[in-house]
Amino acid sequence: MKLLRTTCLALFIGWLHSTILVAQTPLPSLLDDTLQLNEVVVRGYATNRRLLETPASVGLLTRRDLQQRFGIPTPIAALNTLPGVRADERSPGSYRLAIRGSAIRSPFGVRNVKAYWNELPLTDAGGNTPLNALDVRTLGRIEVIKGPSGSLYGAGTGGTLLFGGLAVPGGKTTAEVSALGGSYGLFGNGLTVQTGKANTALSLSYNYMESNGYRSHSALRRDVLNLTGSFNVSDNRTVSVLGIFSDINYQTPGGLTEAQYRADPRASRPATRTLPGSAEQQAGIRQQYGYVGISHEYRWNNRFQNTTALYGSGTNLNNPFITNYERRNEQGVGGRTVTQIRLWKGPLPTTFTLGAELLANLTVSRNYGNRRGQPDTIQTNTELTARQITAFAQAEAELPARFQFTVGLSRNDLRYGYINYPVRAVVGGLSAEPQSQLWKGVWLPRVALMRTFGANMAAFASVSTGFSPPSSQEVVPSAGGFNGELDPEYGTSYEVGLRGSALQNRLRFDVAVYDLALRETIVRRSNAAGAEFFVNAGRTSQRGLEAQLSYDVRLAAVNLLRFWSNATLTNYRFRDYQQGTVDLSNNRIPGVAPTTLIAGADLETKRGFYAHLTYQFLNPFPLNDANTATADPTRLLQATAGFRRTVGRWTVDLYASGDNLLNQTFSLGYDINALGNRFYNAAPARNFLGGVKLGVGW
Repeated sequence: MKLLRTTCLALFIGWLHSTILVAQTPLPSLLDDTLQLNEVVVRGYATNRRLLETPASVGLLTRRDLQQRFGIPTPIAALNTLPGVRADERSPGSYRLAIRGSAIRSPFGVRNVKAYWNELPLTDAGGNTPLNALDVRTLGRIEVIKGPSGSLYGAGTGGTLLFGGLAVPGGKTTAEVSALGGSYGLFGNGLTVQTGKANTALSLSYNYMESNGYRSHSALRRDVLNLTGSFNVSDNRTVSVLGIFSDINYQTPGGLTEAQYRADPRASRPATRTLPGSAEQQAGIRQQYGYVGISHEYRWNNRFQNTTALYGSGTNLNNPFITNYERRNEQGVGGRTVTQIRLWKGPLPTTFTLGAELLANLTVSRNYGNRRGQPDTIQTNTELTARQITAFAQAEAELPARFQFTVGLSRNDLRYGYINYPVRAVVGGLSAEPQSQLWKGVWLPRVALMRTFGANMAAFASVSTGFSPPSSQEVVPSAGGFNGELDPEYGTSYEVGLRGSALQNRLRFDVAVYDLALRETIVRRSNAAGAEFFVNAGRTSQRGLEAQLSYDVRLAAVNLLRFWSNATLTNYRFRDYQQGTVDLSNNRIPGVAPTTLIAGADLETKRGFYAHLTYQFLNPFPLNDANTATADPTRLLQATAGFRRTVGRWTVDLYASGDNLLNQTFSLGYDINALGNRFYNAAPARNFLGGVKLGVGW
């Protein structure tokens, strides 16, 4: 079956390539991984400036970080190397992402974060981002804007993700096949074909992965087809396309109590006197996701340009759970338009950015009883619509004395509509129960000031605001009902930062200190069955320090020898938080480690040998609002070594990787505020994998 899929895909790629007409000049490729701090250009806040000159905290992951440093093809390990970012995988395929502590909103999935592929929105109108529908083998870079960025990207107090595809080689066509295998039944393969001839940059990838999982009932199977294309249709016009189809099926073993976790970390959630276990109910996620987007960039001249993007998406999801079986179908449409006006002449050169974004979703959900993994009697039949509108404007001015001033403002509107249809006849009949919730328009300003000191150092200060309304999975939680009384979060962040390099650019540093004050913070609760619901927790104070330091050793025999270390220090606490009769004010916010330290070493020799070593430490942190349960410290050692050589048109890459080399028992994702203290989801013990990539260009 796998051979058939690969053969059919190869034939399709060959036909597609033969039908493409090409002319004009090749498109520029993405940045090379070896660029240094004073050369790297980032897209955050539409600046397209060097990272050194960007007045915000931006983390950058290159292709090396995403596809070479760690052997396992998921983005989790790479994201965790960035200070202020925490990615979890409670079981294979079940991702959760926190930027500056936003995990208190994310019992699963990615919420309170906006995501884009170039200018195409990936986050839907309901605030959910399908991170597990992307395969890291199709990504060339990820930018992470940390903290509220509502002045340009709309709702969200956590941050913003900006994805970029693989670099397309100019002037030729390449093909690469890959395969990997490892512990716990891990197996994967992939095929990528790219062409960068004439006016076309085109990349088509198919990637497959399966695993039996470390824990009982934690198997995974995933197929991802990804298409990206960029076409210079004229000297001043570029059309880009993005297509994603993902078919993922993974089992969810469920959380364990501490006693169960200590006794057998590989176990799935067992049955109780009143509820069956995860394996008995075949708990899991079966999801098909499709996305098609197109963007058009038009450049009138070197001062005026516009990019307009439109997309459509669809999701079909089946979720057997302990107590019910959900079938959900979602359709999303939307678009974003951005116009830039550059007035470079005059005493204050200024760039203006104007635009708007419209997102809309329709979700039809039906819940049934769960009879050992099969839907039983229907329990609820609901329909949810979401519409989100954002309008924004930003100005960047170059001031005297090497100062740069940025001011931005956006207005955000969100509306939900909810209908609960009757599912059974009763005397007198039942009628549908339409409900709606509109949060009035919110203005979100941002102000930033930066000064550069020579060519290799800069300092910035910023004040930014965020507005984060409840996501669709929070207003209609798995516990049932429509929670229209849940209030949005509002936040203001104050931040200062210093970044630069020294010693001929061998020593690089980036330090930021911030204070984020949130009002009406949204936190998770769960009922006796483990189904979730959400409440507002008053105010929170989120203060932190993030630092990056790296040093390059220059030797004749190596292309790269780098030692680096990242640190995150946090003091996140509740303010004015009353839970019933208990005052939880000044308690630590659960799920956020006070100290996170990450260190590593990277080596790439001129003969083709490469190696990466990464160590992570997280000190204990609370697992519930009452701070009565605490996580174990995390000590994680990972290593990858390989050999890559190009001979003529052919390139071969052989590698081996080890994860959790210290063989620690730890959880790569806790269930925060879990009822019955079922916090624990054990990560794999010491494990290994190996892989090969074979490429050819012509």
